[in-house]
Amino acid sequence: MADPALPEYDNQLSAFHRAFEPELRAVIGRLPLEPNMRVLDLACGDGFYTTRIAERLGRGGSVVAVDVDPAYLEAAREQTRRYTGDASIELVAASFDGLPFDDATFDFIWCAQSLYSLPDPVLVLEHLKRVVRPGGLIAVLENDTLHQVFLPWPVDLELPLRAAELEALSREETNPSKFYVGRRLPSVFATAGLEPLAMTTIAIDRQAPLRDVEHELLQSYLEAVVERVTPHHAPRLLSTLKQLADRTSPQRLLAQPHLTMTWLNVLAVARRR
Repeated sequence: MADPALPEYDNQLSAFHRAFEPELRAVIGRLPLEPNMRVLDLACGDGFYTTRIAERLGRGGSVVAVDVDPAYLEAAREQTRRYTGDASIELVAASFDGLPFDDATFDFIWCAQSLYSLPDPVLVLEHLKRVVRPGGLIAVLENDTLHQVFLPWPVDLELPLRAAELEALSREETNPSKFYVGRRLPSVFATAGLEPLAMTTIAIDRQAPLRDVEHELLQSYLEAVVERVTPHHAPRLLSTLKQLADRTSPQRLLAQPHLTMTWLNVLAVARRR
């Protein structure tokens, strides 16, 4: 049962973590972490990544997990109670622009699937640059909101669907380009005064039959898309889209016997000079 205190998007984010845990663990496994590092996990949410980063560190290492949402920090606290590693974990309530840390405090900063939701990616990274030491690293796991999931849409639906999504986002936000931040991470790093080092696209593939948690994730994604584009989509195409997302429709997309999907993420790393 969903916790009503958590943000509305938590259901989809939690399903994402459960559906793709092996791949996300592999992402953490490839990070350039060392046992004695002091790590900041910005916008830690429920602590999914916090404990997995801590597992990569030794007795001399530490993770400080920061989130502005008290409900998420409580959820993260529950995660850390199950953690049995040697590194220390501290939870801190703070916003990205009010980080209560001295300059050059951290060796490594991690920010996963949160940069696009904050007001301005460059501004966020400038604040992170302050608290990472010279030579320290900042790693971001992100995607493009409009192009994060590849599904077998009807060909006459896909482009109008993306156009309707962009129109919806443009009406919701004064800076809709932030929803394309995944593909632009190296340039965003550079604009913030950081040195881009590497960028890797991570494609997570699934095909029918889906596990329950994968089905839950994709269904919530489809329903969110329908809700977002309904005021901005041509009526005929909107009717098709709703049938594809409808749990009871014979045309339901997730009921296709040979369904395939790809979920794209971008992992980018930069260094403070």
